[in-house]
Amino acid sequence: MSDRRSSDGYAMLAALLIMVLATTFALIVVGAVHSLQVIERSDAAGRRVERAAGKAVTATTRMLRWRPGAWSDTVEGQDLSSRESWQATWAPAPPVAGAVWPRLRVRVSAAAGGARRDDELTMELRAEPWAMGVTCLGDAEIRTPLEVSGSGVYVGGCLRGREQVGFLQGAGPVTPAGDPGDGVRGDVFPAAAVRGGAGVFAEGIEIHEAPERGHYPLDTDDHAGQAVPEEWLAAPSAEFLASAAAEAASPGAALSGDRLSLDELVTPAGADASGGTCILVPAMDEVRIDGWAPPEAGRLLLIIRGDAVLGEPGETVAFSGGLVVCGHLLVRGGLHLDGSLHTGSMTIDGPTRIDAPPDWRQRPLPGAAVPTLLEYGG
Repeated sequence: MSDRRSSDGYAMLAALLIMVLATTFALIVVGAVHSLQVIERSDAAGRRVERAAGKAVTATTRMLRWRPGAWSDTVEGQDLSSRESWQATWAPAPPVAGAVWPRLRVRVSAAAGGARRDDELTMELRAEPWAMGVTCLGDAEIRTPLEVSGSGVYVGGCLRGREQVGFLQGAGPVTPAGDPGDGVRGDVFPAAAVRGGAGVFAEGIEIHEAPERGHYPLDTDDHAGQAVPEEWLAAPSAEFLASAAAEAASPGAALSGDRLSLDELVTPAGADASGGTCILVPAMDEVRIDGWAPPEAGRLLLIIRGDAVLGEPGETVAFSGGLVVCGHLLVRGGLHLDGSLHTGSMTIDGPTRIDAPPDWRQRPLPGAAVPTLLEYGG
């Protein structure tokens, strides 16, 4: 009888132990599942807050490209469906010795659910290569005087009419030898000169094949000196033009048919008065441009996707900023441009003056500014 009671007691203890072990295991499983769920939610929140921070940086670079004069500003946004929000604020960064481009300190804050992220970035506002000095992707035919200060002339093809090209010191730099300096590519080419890809011709003679016929010792081309890097001559990319179609201003009433009258340009609503305005002319085979841009129009970056003809004989086109002609540029009348010029190819049939101002790096053109990340944190 006693043995039976003992046996029953052992059985009850074993059953109780099994129940305790099962309960403990269940609690461990539940705890593990809960922990995994917490980790998963944390990881998801981390991914969402990282995505929100990325949106803040994207919005910042977009604003700085198209409104580079806004050196102190804030952008923000939110997505209520995913409980994401972000904000970016920037201001000029402390000066650094040797820096030639504007530098900005950007503070980014992002939140997603209960997660939060704060970052600090340093950006530099550089310029697109096609908005730096005087560049021509193909051939250049210079038939009347072309005067340039503050920059060299960079040509991917042949330049004919070298005898018509003159480099002036103006307000730009000067070399130790007393030659007008190249304020655009001076780190590579200190003196302003013609840098031709295929050849440089004066009075029909290639200057390096018959140097006694021409006195242009500073000029270079592919077979006489350093070649012009392709990236210096490249036109605006298809991606840029697609972005400009959405972001750039329209010429409005200043464009009538294929004629763009700079006299009739007005500052678009919301334009950056200090940074200028980027104007994308609608796609067409050829645009005829005339007139002088009024002072209230500010600096202009005119982008022509096809060919352009400037003025009529005896008439000068004048403005400040930059001119980009993806096709062929014909200066039929005259041109006075305080800024940069890029063309696919060009013919100069009227007196032309192009001045690259000494402070062009500190005043990026809208649309041509390239926000570049220098430092993350710190």
